[in-house]
Amino acid sequence: MLKQFRSILANNYSEFFEEIRNIAYDSANEEYPTKLKNKMYNFDNMASKIYGLSKELLPCSQDALYISDKIYFIEFKNGKLDTPDKKRNLRLKFAEGPYIILAKIFKLADIKFNKQEFISLPKVGIVIYNDKKNPSVVLNLRYASRFQLDEYNLTLYDHIYTFTFSQFEKLVIEGKNPFKFLSETY
Repeated sequence: MLKQFRSILANNYSEFFEEIRNIAYDSANEEYPTKLKNKMYNFDNMASKIYGLSKELLPCSQDALYISDKIYFIEFKNGKLDTPDKKRNLRLKFAEGPYIILAKIFKLADIKFNKQEFISLPKVGIVIYNDKKNPSVVLNLRYASRFQLDEYNLTLYDHIYTFTFSQFEKLVIEGKNPFKFLSETY
């Protein structure tokens, strides 16, 4: 199914293949929290295209989608995640994005699948956040899941990781293809 999904993205959603810096743009603060020009799919914009302009019907989605050996759902957080509602909304994105929007993409492409095949697709969730606005209270919390997303590890996702923008940029600048480093040990 991953091969079919790559084909769907290339054939039907190529206009949403954008630079990371543009996907991560923080319009509320009018700033780019990263300068990375590597590309991935703008999942928010894909969802808007699929569901139209109705905000009421639009499921919560992560900002970006990257596909290689797994499907990576990425959320960029430049602002503070300091309230229960903000954290709940973040968790909702990681439930609705892959399990409602992704299923809709497959249905629109007329790909037949059963529930078990769909659930077993290899999925990884990633939050890339501003560590100055969301300082860690635990030292050595390197790439571990934060923001109450641990419950999704090994249930909805193969794994969920959290990175600061600087950690993520460093890995990419060091020549590690985005998300290839996840198979390495740190």
